Amino acid sequence: MNSEERRAARRKRREEKRAAKRAERVRNCTLERIADPNALYIAAKQCGRNVKWKASIQTYLVHILRNITKARADILNGVDFCRPTNDFVIYEQGVRREISAVKIYERVIKKSYCQNALVPAVVPTLIANNYANVKGRGTLYAIQHVKHHMARHFRKHGTDGYILLVDISKYFASIDHEHAKEILEQFDDPRLKALGTHFVDRQGEVGLGLGDEPNQIHAVAFLSPIDHFVTECCGVEAYGRYMDDLYAIHTSKEHLQTVLGCIEALCAARGMRLNTKKTHIVKLSRGFTFLKKRFFYSETGKVVVKPCRSSITKMRRKLKAMAKLVGRGAMTEEQAYAAYQSWRGSMKHIDAQKTVESMDALYRELFHPVNTFRGGSH
Repeated sequence: MNSEERRAARRKRREEKRAAKRAERVRNCTLERIADPNALYIAAKQCGRNVKWKASIQTYLVHILRNITKARADILNGVDFCRPTNDFVIYEQGVRREISAVKIYERVIKKSYCQNALVPAVVPTLIANNYANVKGRGTLYAIQHVKHHMARHFRKHGTDGYILLVDISKYFASIDHEHAKEILEQFDDPRLKALGTHFVDRQGEVGLGLGDEPNQIHAVAFLSPIDHFVTECCGVEAYGRYMDDLYAIHTSKEHLQTVLGCIEALCAARGMRLNTKKTHIVKLSRGFTFLKKRFFYSETGKVVVKPCRSSITKMRRKLKAMAKLVGRGAMTEEQAYAAYQSWRGSMKHIDAQKTVESMDALYRELFHPVNTFRGGSH
């Protein structure tokens, strides 16, 4: 056996091993599993978390057994259970976002579909540095990995190097349906493929709506081919992605420019366009912003992470707005305190002690004006 035959044999063994793992992974991903009463019951309880004050949720949960029995019959009989969505617009940091919220009956079925079919079939195919919408990952997970990548780079090269930051323009609104449905090929059950295809096709010709759980999984996996290409073929030192925000680290700026060209071409092939205002290559020694956090090296090489100035300004304005609502009686102080503690808790994981002290002082000034001492930095 010559070297070519040995390589071919190894490749065949790898492919057989991957096929066996995939078959085991999707073995229980069936329509019957989604329609299982226990799975639907768990999904219904999870959909009711933190929103039980809504009349629609209360009505559904009062008759939960009747509703999941009907849902099971609709799934197995191929009845179209999709309802008209509640469409509304929110503005997040000046960005207009169109939300399409599904009704509770449909939401329960889709949660069971995600938990028992879509997630088990798709998530194992993602790279470890795909941070968004995966259990056990998230913003903190992403920050820790970026810090690890920067620390590893510093041990090898010091502060010499560059980071490529890429942002996709109008990500959800630009998702091509044919490419989005590629992940449905993971299913062996043709009924599941048909169900997943129906979920995508009913949203028009292009784009996926915010607020629908299956859409989040499709969006996470949509750029997975690009993730694998960059990590496996481009020779970058580090790579990561949080939904539509990508980064790659390398010592050569010219190499990252080549990688950027490849990413741009692959995105164009999938109907995506880069946001040129937010896509650039930055020296690591100057620091950079990712996920609304500022990353930079200290003089000793420690990786420092601080909140970006815009997020601090936004929280200060939010505190002042909540103080006015509390003063008018439109909001309780307990609700304002809970919202502030949520933000404060997120700051504990980064280097933001002085920011927290300053914000604590502002909170006391707004809600407890008797104590007007302003501690920390301003």
